[in-house]
Amino acid sequence: MKISRLLIISFVSVILFSSLTSFSPEKSPSLVEDVLSQTNKFRKSKGLPTLIINEDLSAIAERHSINMAKGRVGFGHGGFSKRNREAGKYVKPLYRFAENVAYGATTGREVVTQWKNSSGHRKNMLGKYKYIGIGVAKDRRGRIYYTQLFAG
Repeated sequence: MKISRLLIISFVSVILFSSLTSFSPEKSPSLVEDVLSQTNKFRKSKGLPTLIINEDLSAIAERHSINMAKGRVGFGHGGFSKRNREAGKYVKPLYRFAENVAYGATTGREVVTQWKNSSGHRKNMLGKYKYIGIGVAKDRRGRIYYTQLFAG
């Protein structure tokens, strides 16, 4: 009896260890990386340069996504001018600034496709920007909120 338990525990341990060690960020890119990759793939298909991820812009975008997910602000662009001013502290000179928001998509490909199919969001993704910030957050029900900030 003790030997069979030991074998079962050993077997389960090996399975758990191998599944944990086989998971890596390279095999499963984060949602932010997926949104960045899909956005830059779209820009490249239109002959535009890729956008450079900016950590300061991403922090601003993430705060907005968190605030929407927690219901602190309504879904949308409320507070846009404040985010614009804050971005101006990090991107100098700041000539252009735009924002895309979405919720509900579960992959970067899905959310970028939604934005591509909306003229205003599409225009932002194809704009003359150099930097991008991306933030994502989940609400209590597991819905994902996205914010893209573009600056240049």
